[in-house]
Amino acid sequence: MKYVHMNKYFLSKIKENRTVLTNFSYLTLLQIFTLLGPLITYPYLVRTIGLHLYGIVIFAQVLVSYISLIVDFGFNSIGAKEIASNRDNPNVISEIVSSVQLNKLIIWIICFIIYLIVVWFVPFFKDYKFVYISSFFITFNELLFPVWFFQGIEKMKYTTYINIFVKLMFILLIFIAVKDESDYIYIPLLNSLGALVAGLFSFYVIINKEKIRLCWIPLSKLIYYFKESVSLFISVLSVRLYLNINKLVVGSCLGMSEVAIYDLGEKIATTMKIPIGMIGQATFPKISRERNIRYINRLMYIVVGLAILGYMVLFLFTPFIVKLFTGDNSADAIAIVRILGLSGIFAAGNYFLGGNRLIPLGHKNEYMKVMILNCLFYFFLLIILYIGDFLNLYSISAVTVTVEIFNTLSLIRWNKRLNILHN
Repeated sequence: MKYVHMNKYFLSKIKENRTVLTNFSYLTLLQIFTLLGPLITYPYLVRTIGLHLYGIVIFAQVLVSYISLIVDFGFNSIGAKEIASNRDNPNVISEIVSSVQLNKLIIWIICFIIYLIVVWFVPFFKDYKFVYISSFFITFNELLFPVWFFQGIEKMKYTTYINIFVKLMFILLIFIAVKDESDYIYIPLLNSLGALVAGLFSFYVIINKEKIRLCWIPLSKLIYYFKESVSLFISVLSVRLYLNINKLVVGSCLGMSEVAIYDLGEKIATTMKIPIGMIGQATFPKISRERNIRYINRLMYIVVGLAILGYMVLFLFTPFIVKLFTGDNSADAIAIVRILGLSGIFAAGNYFLGGNRLIPLGHKNEYMKVMILNCLFYFFLLIILYIGDFLNLYSISAVTVTVEIFNTLSLIRWNKRLNILHN
């Protein structure tokens, strides 16, 4: 009888979380392809165009990632939350989609004009101007691909199908188009093409499959969604600054070849963070609707456990992985992977202490304060390293881990203050 009751209990839990499990399955498939893409092309591109040129391509992509962040402006989080709360009202959903997309388009146009002026007239960009300009259009992914919409309606299958198709196309075209060092320019062009195709496909799905109609939005509504997104934008910007700016620091202070080495270490270390993002995205709508702290904590313990297990595996196999992708046992790459991998353990907890707790529970301003503090702490450490002439691949990697630990402590403090750490 005991086993019968246990089976009924597990079956009821599966039924209760069927949508979450379905979306998690699609996200798992997507993340596998997202992981494999860069790992498949990295060794080929490094051997074909060299570390220096590959570092320049990565450097341009990091710059453009900040443009994408500005275009997002927090609309992804607020859009997913609003749609999850109004999923039974098609008129409201149409208004949300139209408002978010129009806001993004306005910001995108402004960013393009400013970016073009900077790249054209600043001497730093003159030698590889075309790489930087063509890389800008990777922002089509942020402008046109509404992952927040699919997340809000809890139909991540669309995101998975579209992205897998585009990534497979990109990988195939890379091997066809990039044959020698002079073909490096095709990399940002193909990335931009993939972003455009994915965006157009997604809009076809939204309009024809989900029957969402784009409509003209009054200025008051645009301003409303803009204001609602400001604190989230500041929060995400603060996070991205201390997570992604390292490559810019490495490229500016150490060299483009070092950017390629650091990028490899970051790509490999990021693999252990993939389950965190998948679980987080799949459960965000449910958390927004139910606001169940016990459920959030249960998820947090699961992802932290997965992260610890993942780091143990990563630490053990790091030399083999680095040799597989670089062709030698680079001591720098091995050390960087192991250092950056530690950040994944703390990032796992932070995901469910911050973005998947404070935001859906209505504390986005508090989340913003924590992220700003983290960013200031990051720059404080960076300045100390610069003044003391300690900037190198090892110290920059260690800063990332230190900031994640600081972030964990700050989030726990705020969760206790708001009485949302436990039921």
